[in-house]
Amino acid sequence: MKAESWCALATALKKRRRDDSLERAVGREVRKVELSYQDYMEIMEMVRAHARKHKLDDWESAQQISKEQEEQ
Repeated sequence: MKAESWCALATALKKRRRDDSLERAVGREVRKVELSYQDYMEIMEMVRAHARKHKLDDWESAQQISKEQEEQ
């Protein structure tokens, strides 16, 4: 995945609004950094697959993915 995609995911987590869905937050950040819809779909597909595998909700999954990426 692109470095900008990781940045968009991390920023969406940091700038979470009260009633935001993950899709809305990530979409907003993807548009700000001018990524494509395909990039958005890759991010969300990765988050959802991780969430299903580890039985987490989307926000928790995104947080774990972001944390793992920062450690690398």
